[in-house]
Amino acid sequence: MFEFNAPIDTNQMQPVATGHAQTMERWEDGPNGRRSSGQPLIDEATGAPVRIYDVMLPTGRDGRHELHGVRVISHEAPELAPYAPVELDGLVPKVRQARNGGKGVDVSFTADAIRPATTTARPGRRSADTAEAA
Repeated sequence: MFEFNAPIDTNQMQPVATGHAQTMERWEDGPNGRRSSGQPLIDEATGAPVRIYDVMLPTGRDGRHELHGVRVISHEAPELAPYAPVELDGLVPKVRQARNGGKGVDVSFTADAIRPATTTARPGRRSADTAEAA
């Protein structure tokens, strides 16, 4: 199986938050099968909770944004406004062959941190500040 696992530069990606985040839950094996414990999943190495943030990344055809869950292990849990640009530190895609013999590939993302973007200007677009200065 081929796996690609390398950090990428997000300066040109323009990730966009959906405003939805969820703390993963720890699962326990019991006599009636596997069930959620109702407790947050904690990363053993850092002691921080594991969260999944829904983020739109330009991974589609012709750079169109597609929805991806980005796994972030951090004590900080920023509130992200829907459809607002965000910054992802240490974004790493993991690309592997599709599961169960399916065609194509599966892509998952992890990041060291997520936060609202400090600048909203996008390449090829003029922000209000740039338009006033012109």
